Amino acid sequence: MKYSYKQIKDSLTKKKNSRSSLWVRAWVRRVSFPITYLFINAGWSANMVSILSWVLIFCASALLCVNNFWFMLSGVVLTNFWLVLDCVDGNIARVKKKKNYMGDFFDAVAGYGPFTFTTIGLGVAAYNTSSLLPNDYRWMFVLIAGSAALANCYMRLIHQKYLNCFFVAKNELGQNEEISLKDTDDRKSFAYIREQIDKNLGVSGLFMPLLFVALFTNTFDIMVLAYSAYYILSFIAIAFLYCKKASLFDQGLHNENKRDNEKL
Repeated sequence: MKYSYKQIKDSLTKKKNSRSSLWVRAWVRRVSFPITYLFINAGWSANMVSILSWVLIFCASALLCVNNFWFMLSGVVLTNFWLVLDCVDGNIARVKKKKNYMGDFFDAVAGYGPFTFTTIGLGVAAYNTSSLLPNDYRWMFVLIAGSAALANCYMRLIHQKYLNCFFVAKNELGQNEEISLKDTDDRKSFAYIREQIDKNLGVSGLFMPLLFVALFTNTFDIMVLAYSAYYILSFIAIAFLYCKKASLFDQGLHNENKRDNEKL
């Protein structure tokens, strides 16, 4: 079956597009449509594109580690193309309308690439090009970037583990709930604000054009320091938030059980 360009464009709903960053809405989505047309009509599935983007972001990060302008430029371009592919796999899934239970798994595996590989690649690029620190101390950029990558991954593990425990508990209590984005629909809510900050400052937002700025102005070191601070502070905030939510959840169950026992 051959899919038309119009089918691909029409598959993107206004609500889905509105949840994307300004950077993605401005040009990444538009570029993703013709790329999707080529991939989907060549027989590629959404999962195959996700795996390709995973390999691509690893190669891009390796290129950032080479102390050569053209290698680093290739790494920056490929990192930006990773974001295009991140939209392509979603386009294919929506157009084909096939239930893909493991789609989120493959998408997440590829999506964690920039938080780990790219962050470390930036640290090495800063080590190779920085003028902020003497040569003997540039290794600190690699250490800082590695710590930021670890903090970012750990933060996401905390998030996923909380969700797993929450829904297992709800299931055992007979209070089955579906994972929903309703908490981010309210534009005044903390969840919505947090989501918008993450999307517009993170790898799907300003991060991508800033890679070009850092390359051409020789400021990978500043970018590493800024995003490392952002990732580490985010980790602290998320760890505190979910520990608090987990404690309140258990406390709520304890109080509920206590009331039930008192009634008996």
